[in-house]
Amino acid sequence: MLQLTLRTLLAYIDDTLEPSQAQALGKLVAESDEVKELVERIKKVTRRRGLTTPVLNADDDAADPNTVAAYLDNALDPATIKQVEETCLTSDVHLAEVAACHQILTLLLTEPARVPPRAHRRMYQLVPAPAAAPNRQPNKALPIGGIAPPAPESPDEADPDAAYLLGMRRYASATTWAARFALVGTAALLLVFLAGAAVLSLQRTPVDPPEVTLGHSSQLSAPAPVVVPPAPVPPVSKPKDKEPVVPPKPKDKEPDPVPPMPPPRKIDPADVTPVDPGPGLGDPIPPASAVVRDIATVKTTRALVVTQPTDGAGWVRLRINDKDDRAVESNSAVMALPGYKADVSVDQRVLVRLWGNVPEQLPYRVFESRVKFHVPPTGFDADITLLGGRVYLKSEKPTGAKVRLRVGPEVWDVTIPDANTDVLAELVSWYAPGTPYARKDGTKPRLEARVAVALGTAALETRGTRFKKIDKLSRWHQVTWDSSTDTMSDPVLIEADQRQRELLLDRDPSDPLKGDLYKQVQRLLTATADKVTTRELVTSVVKERIGPELPDVPPGDRGLVSRMAIYARAAMADSSPDGAVSLSPLVDVLRSELPWLARQAVVTALVNWVARDVGNTERLLPVFVGKSLSENSADALARLLRGFVSPLKPDPARLDELVAAGDRRHPLLGDPEVALREAALWNLMAAKLESWVPLPLDYNVGNVGAKVDSDEYRAFLRSMTNEVEGLKKRGMPLKK
Repeated sequence: MLQLTLRTLLAYIDDTLEPSQAQALGKLVAESDEVKELVERIKKVTRRRGLTTPVLNADDDAADPNTVAAYLDNALDPATIKQVEETCLTSDVHLAEVAACHQILTLLLTEPARVPPRAHRRMYQLVPAPAAAPNRQPNKALPIGGIAPPAPESPDEADPDAAYLLGMRRYASATTWAARFALVGTAALLLVFLAGAAVLSLQRTPVDPPEVTLGHSSQLSAPAPVVVPPAPVPPVSKPKDKEPVVPPKPKDKEPDPVPPMPPPRKIDPADVTPVDPGPGLGDPIPPASAVVRDIATVKTTRALVVTQPTDGAGWVRLRINDKDDRAVESNSAVMALPGYKADVSVDQRVLVRLWGNVPEQLPYRVFESRVKFHVPPTGFDADITLLGGRVYLKSEKPTGAKVRLRVGPEVWDVTIPDANTDVLAELVSWYAPGTPYARKDGTKPRLEARVAVALGTAALETRGTRFKKIDKLSRWHQVTWDSSTDTMSDPVLIEADQRQRELLLDRDPSDPLKGDLYKQVQRLLTATADKVTTRELVTSVVKERIGPELPDVPPGDRGLVSRMAIYARAAMADSSPDGAVSLSPLVDVLRSELPWLARQAVVTALVNWVARDVGNTERLLPVFVGKSLSENSADALARLLRGFVSPLKPDPARLDELVAAGDRRHPLLGDPEVALREAALWNLMAAKLESWVPLPLDYNVGNVGAKVDSDEYRAFLRSMTNEVEGLKKRGMPLKK
């Protein structure tokens, strides 16, 4: 039976298989969604403009043309075939190269190539005899495609050009002279006939008009009546008419004199300023402006919105009170800490809502909302770089606004037609499930971005390396992009359940949740913001409210206040060695005897921080070791923070690692190190709740707080083992 490989799939797409093989392979394609996606991906990459060719280097066998040719001929060893196919499946450039080569070879080997006799003779004359025979007839050899032309005695339906010959025989170099003279004579007779017809059509003979007789047609046969001449009538003299008086003809008016033409003015080419035609479709988008000026103001009070000036100083608060109208500088990082929502007016043209979030508000992969504002180019009202999180864009002008949005490597131009339209923009950085662990560098985090319309309609356009224009993006439709496939989707409707899960509510996106927990979170966030009474006090206030000592906070609020501060501390930690060191208080909480909800909040915050930059894992490991973790425990903890388990399709082998010892002395969930146990429990909850950010309040973990060597904890570990067995038997996820 024919196996489903990349080469057989290319043969299936290019229709070079036998009918029975094509039918069998078609059934395999129809049964697999992944294969269908691969087929669509092959078709897209072979048509994509601007896609480069593979760069030839010693470490990349798939970029060698000889390797590609041997792969298409099935002349490689199994190991090299596996390497080539894996490279093609992970790289659009290599996949397009192999698919295009297969398509070109298919056309070359199946379509006959007609070589003119004159060109045939000239090519054979390039090489002297006896290596070449210049007088050789080209019709006697097979063409390049390996298909001989139809023989003269074959029926017309066998000739692909039969429809163009109109029933006549094909002219060939083997045709006899008599047949050639007959063909020429026939053509001459046709020309003479056509010329005679043209001459006759030009000669016209005048036609006499028909005779007309008054009366009925029956009178034509009657005898002519006798006509009696009338009596003569004396002539009557008519009076002469008076001659009309003709007025004198006016004299023609002389034309106005033509003014003399001024002498031509000499123009110096150096004085001519060429008109800028503007950016073309394929021109690269220029980088953001480096001009620094006051560009925005924060409109919301009692919310922690911080900025990091361009001089590299630490985070300071914006809008301390109603009287504080200090402006935001362009090119400075501006951030709403997790949980806070704040409006920022950019040049009084565009209103940007920074949409911070904590899992207690919404269990979703959005925490802080971080942006940079730049001086916009001509024709734009705002130029914004979205560094992470979610923002809402709204025009402050009734006539609408045009915003240049920079999201990762992408540049999107969003047109907001009026002041009633809300556009959502979002950027999430996360390690994909199953990412191989690496202390240094390794696989980069996956970037996922989208633009959606919450109210009204908008337009979207991209230029540079990718051109896509969407004239109308309707309400509740979104366009997505991710760094793994580097593809941008067409507009897709956001289903109602997805809107509810991801907080894209119909009426007011700024008021996401209701209920007692949401009100409590808002009250405590506001209380924390009120404690920051100076610009420089924000960092110390956040650190103090992590705990464990919170004497000024009621006992019922201490756990939640600590979790809010943990998220804020991780948000303000830069992707640098100093930023990693600033996370030391969070590691202390993770290894402490504080309530386990606070430790789970630390795991959530570290998962978000590690995925912000590929180098953060290497920066965080010394902090773990400095907190008395062994190198093996530090590696195991960092591995649990990097996409260890998929919440939707968990790997059974990795689930077993959580509750079974395997090659380790203890299972991860039963390790003596409390930090490992908490990170393992976080991954187990993510799979159980089918959530990228599990909320501990939604999961009953029983005796998690007991000592690891106690009977209570062993009972807890057995219950978690039963949970894992149930997850292995779970079918398709309930959430998508």
